[in-house]
Amino acid sequence: MRFLKLFTFLLTLAVCQTMVAQNTGRYLSPQFSAVTVTTVQYGSNFTFLPIIAGGRPVRQPLVARIYTPVGDAETARPLIIYLKTGNFFPFPANGSCGGALNDSSNVEFATRLAKLGYVVAVADYRGGWIPTAADPVTGPIVRRSTLINAAYRGVQDVRTCIRYFRKNVAESGNQFGVDPSKIVVWGQGTGGYLSLASAYLNTYNEILTTSDPLKFTIPTPNGPVPMVIEAYNGNIYGTSGPTVADATYEALSGGIFKAGDTLSVPNHVGFSSDFNLAVNMGGALGDSTWLDDGEMPLISFHVPSDGFAPCGTDVLNVPIPGGSLPVVEVSGSCDMQPYADAYGNNDIFKTIAPSSDPYGANSSSNLVGFYPFEGTPNNTSAPWEWTSYSGVPAPTATDCNVNPTVARTYIDTIIGFYAPRACVALGLSCNITLGAKNLYGFEVGLQVSPVPATDVVNISAKELIRQVYVYDLNGRLVKALTSIDQLNFQLQRTGLQNGLYIAEIRFDQGTAKQRIIFSN
Repeated sequence: MRFLKLFTFLLTLAVCQTMVAQNTGRYLSPQFSAVTVTTVQYGSNFTFLPIIAGGRPVRQPLVARIYTPVGDAETARPLIIYLKTGNFFPFPANGSCGGALNDSSNVEFATRLAKLGYVVAVADYRGGWIPTAADPVTGPIVRRSTLINAAYRGVQDVRTCIRYFRKNVAESGNQFGVDPSKIVVWGQGTGGYLSLASAYLNTYNEILTTSDPLKFTIPTPNGPVPMVIEAYNGNIYGTSGPTVADATYEALSGGIFKAGDTLSVPNHVGFSSDFNLAVNMGGALGDSTWLDDGEMPLISFHVPSDGFAPCGTDVLNVPIPGGSLPVVEVSGSCDMQPYADAYGNNDIFKTIAPSSDPYGANSSSNLVGFYPFEGTPNNTSAPWEWTSYSGVPAPTATDCNVNPTVARTYIDTIIGFYAPRACVALGLSCNITLGAKNLYGFEVGLQVSPVPATDVVNISAKELIRQVYVYDLNGRLVKALTSIDQLNFQLQRTGLQNGLYIAEIRFDQGTAKQRIIFSN
C-alpha cells in the first residue's frame, strides 16, 4: 500500500511537471545554469552553547553562504534568507540527519532558487538549549525556558541578517545585487520556527500575552516571572544592548547564567528588519495569537502526521533515547494557514489564475498557501531532506534518507507551489496569468450586518451580487449560493455552528471577502 501511495504521488508530480512547463520566465523556471557561492559574516552575538559544557557565553560569528546566479545582468534581485534545520544544536551533535549550512537539501534549494533569479543566503543562527532536562519538577520549566530563549536569539539573528543586506545596499555598493524591498524568510524544520516567529512575533509584549498567560513564565515565590526579559536578552530585533546578566538574573536562571555574562549585543542598528513573505517547511509558531490580521502572506509545507513538530496545535516533543519529552504547545501549519486565510493575509495568492498554478490545483488542502504532504516514504516528517556525507560529518541518527531521488521530487513540488505565489506577493515581473480581481468592500459599496449574527446576515452592495460562497476556518466550503443576481441578499444560517466563517461574495468585476460570525 505504501508503494502504491508513493507511485501515485510520483505520477501526479510528473503530470504537474508537464503542466508547469507553461510557467516559463524569470522566477518561474531556471534562467541560469550556474551559481556562485560566497561565504560572509553577517554579524556576531553571544551564544549559549558553551554553558552546556560548563563554560561561559562567547561571541559567535554569524555566517551565511550566499548563492547568486552566474551571468545575471539584473542588479536588484529579490532576496531569500534560508534558515537551516538542526534542533538549535550544531551538526552532528544534534542527533539529527542534518543541521549544517551545506546540508544537501540547503544546497539544492539555494541553487535552484538562485537559478530562477533570486539571491539566496543560507544563514546560520545561534543554538543552545537544554532539551534533556528530565527532573519531573524543574525539567519542564528548564526545557521550555531554554527553548523560548533559543528561539528569541534565533529571531534576533534572522533580523540581523536582513539588516546586514540593507546596510550592504546602503553603504557597500550593493555587493550582491539585491532589492531590499523584496525579502523572503524561508525556514526548514527548526528554521521554520524562526521564519514564523520572525514574521509574526513583532513585539516583546506578545510573548507575555499568549493564549495562556503563564505559558512563557517561571513560577517564583513572588509570582510568575517572564522566561524572556528584554532588559537582559535584548530587544526582539537584536538592536539594543549590550545586555549583561546580574545577580537577579543569575538567581532567576537557576545559576545557568552568571552575573557579568554578556547576553546580547546590537548589530547594524538603524536599518529595517522588515521582510515581505514567510515560508515554513515543517515548523510551528510558539503561539497562534502571534499571527494577526493584516500581516504578511504565509506559504507552508508540512507532513500532517509529524509526531514531533505538530501540524496542528499540540505539544512539541523532543526525542531522547527510549522516548521523548514534552516541551511546549505550539501551532503548526494545519492551524496557522487557516488563520492566514481567514484574516485575508493570503488573499494575494487568489489572484493567480489556475492555468499558472498547477501545483496549487494538486494540493489536497483548500487553503491557498498550504501544501500538505500525505503518505510520505517511511512516514518521514521531512521528505525534502536527504543526507550526503560529502564534506560534512556523518550524522548520529540511524534512519537518515541517503537517496536524493525522492527528496528532489518533493523539492520540485515545493518550488513549483512557491514560485507563482512569490511572484504576486513580492510584485515580481513574472510570466503568469492573473485570475479574477480581489476587490475591497468599498469598491462595490459592500455592507454586511449584523456581526455577530444569530440567524441571518444581510449583504448589500452597489453592484449585483452574483454568488456567495461560505468557508469555515479549515478552508472547507460549507455553503454555496449561486444565481443570486441581487443588490440585497439575506444569508441564512441554516446548518452552521457558532463561530467565524469567511464569505466570498462574487461580482462581475471580481470577488470580495468578508468575515461573518454566528452566535446564539
